[in-house]
Amino acid sequence: MTYSISENGLIGSDQQWPEPPTDGILVPDRVFQLLRRFASESDQADILLTFTIQKGRELIRVRNYVGLLPLSAGIHLEILPKIEPPANPRSLLLNMLRYVRYSPFRTLKTAHTSATYLPLWDVFVRAFLDTIEPIVQQGIQRAYVMVERNEPFWKGKFQIARQLRENNHHAERLAVAYERLTADVAANRVLKTTLLYVYHQTESAANQRRIQQFLATLEDVPVAESIPDDLKAIRRTSRLFARYEPALRWAEALLSHQGFGAKAGQMPSLSLLFLMERVFEEYVAYGIRTYWPEAGNVTVQESSAHLVDEHIGVPKFKLRPDMLIRHADKTFVLDTKWKVVNGQDKKGNYGIEQADLYQLYAYGKKYGANDLVLIYPANTTFQQPLAVFDYDATMRLHVVPFDVTSLQAKEVEKLAAYALSFQ
Repeated sequence: MTYSISENGLIGSDQQWPEPPTDGILVPDRVFQLLRRFASESDQADILLTFTIQKGRELIRVRNYVGLLPLSAGIHLEILPKIEPPANPRSLLLNMLRYVRYSPFRTLKTAHTSATYLPLWDVFVRAFLDTIEPIVQQGIQRAYVMVERNEPFWKGKFQIARQLRENNHHAERLAVAYERLTADVAANRVLKTTLLYVYHQTESAANQRRIQQFLATLEDVPVAESIPDDLKAIRRTSRLFARYEPALRWAEALLSHQGFGAKAGQMPSLSLLFLMERVFEEYVAYGIRTYWPEAGNVTVQESSAHLVDEHIGVPKFKLRPDMLIRHADKTFVLDTKWKVVNGQDKKGNYGIEQADLYQLYAYGKKYGANDLVLIYPANTTFQQPLAVFDYDATMRLHVVPFDVTSLQAKEVEKLAAYALSFQ
């Protein structure tokens, strides 16, 4: 069973609350107790959940992580981005996850992002199965492994010491060592273990049918006795199993909350969850690297400057803006924030945090940029850039919207046209 909630939403028990809290959901008490246990026992929970009391009743608030939290067999909590104007948050999240670097989500296809009728877990399982498809079509990888056995015939290398130790009274046996071509290798064991696990966790009959087909191909492969050991073995032979890499990334993510075979009761990890701030940053950065005019001038996560130039002979406190763009003799600093800006709050601060302005000011001074750009998600009150903020006579801050529900290329084109008008 999958329960869906928006980031920063509240979760209550149906035994304590007669109706859902504002901006939240009610779940069966057994699910609430799973979350409560996770919140109290896991050393990871404080970055994801907060526990609170309202009107004498318990509530759990999720923070701004998005994705999937598996709680127990067949029970998942999916946390979706809160978007204004309203959009399909599951489809939007799946689309944005495709641009998160160094993650299995890069293999998500348009077909996955449009499958909004499926829970996230089943979409992730489908994506995992899609990465296995070409492996099965091309034939599963086999490798030579060294085998030490007592055989009735001479094969490979005769092992004198083992012969004397094990076969002293068995002249009919020979202690030999030889290489054998087998499918019983670490990568195949990890895939089979993952397939067996997700078979019982998916609600999709189509996924289950595909899993059965793939398991038939891996019939002679045993399950992994130790996932960590097999993953280490795969890394040592990474060249041989390069085509397995996308599938193995998914396998590691899907299995990780099982504690890799650790004791029962292992707390779930956050392997299928991402900080929404990071998802937004990666999404915008990919768009700018891809669609910005003269994209070769774009640098992402540059860290050549320090806040302190010298302390005991060395610089301190690296500065790492999201993006730097250099055009001719000008430098632009761009930084993203997944926060709500109220474009109508002209008498206030629009909901912009002062710390963010300090941060951009430091970037501008250290990277020699006159124009700084803070990028926030667009909403119904924030469709156009705010009036320019002048730090001083030479440095300006521009606060601009980026509509994640629109085409990525279109939003970058609008941003580039606005930024290049500074010159």
